[in-house]
Amino acid sequence: MKLVDAHCHLDFDEFAADREAVITRAQSAGVEHIVIPGVRSGHWQRIADLCNQSNLHACYGLHPYYADQHTTGDLDKLDQQLAEHSSVAVGECGLDYRDGQPDKILQLKFFTAQLDIAQRHSKPVVIHSVRATEDVILNLKRHSVLRGMVHSYSGSLEQARQLIDAGFYISLGGSITYQRANRLHKVAAGIPLESLLLETDAPDQPDSLHNAERNEPSYLINVLNFIAELRKESPDEIAKQTTANARLLFDF
Repeated sequence: MKLVDAHCHLDFDEFAADREAVITRAQSAGVEHIVIPGVRSGHWQRIADLCNQSNLHACYGLHPYYADQHTTGDLDKLDQQLAEHSSVAVGECGLDYRDGQPDKILQLKFFTAQLDIAQRHSKPVVIHSVRATEDVILNLKRHSVLRGMVHSYSGSLEQARQLIDAGFYISLGGSITYQRANRLHKVAAGIPLESLLLETDAPDQPDSLHNAERNEPSYLINVLNFIAELRKESPDEIAKQTTANARLLFDF
């Protein structure tokens, strides 16, 4: 069984002490490839350095969490980074409308600018969307040639179908393994397997078997098994198709 962790922050400091052991455990669990998204321009070089291994794949982007710390110059740096370094996508970019997050207009400025950059470089986009799915869909309609994924999806089944119609994959992680996540359960059971990706978002969002622990890519198997139960399909079938989906999106 071969799996792809479509979203894992393996460059974060939480993995500094045992990163190689984490990678080894992931490989032993069948995680063949790991996609590592960028969140700030200051992190891009360490991602580039980490992704000199053939099974680790870099993305470069500006996360909405830090919209009030990003600058217009960071957008120019992103253009340059994509031109000079190998990458599989632009991201993590997007919108987060929870209380305490940066101004929505500022978030939209950096989100739409990154969509423009992705379009210019013919790259897929990795999107963060929390309580903002309608605005994400609206902006994607204005960039109709783009493709990509919405990571750690939290919207409705109907919104997921709209994103799929727009050419986007729905990526699900550890959050789906909690019994209270009824809306996500409907999404996992209701979307086509050809539109599904698996992720951990490690070190964050551990599954229910590792609640309150540091998450890591080897735990992706728990996400797979939970979704297999929801869909009444074999883990092997889901692993095979989601890996094919990731390979197609990221052009491994």
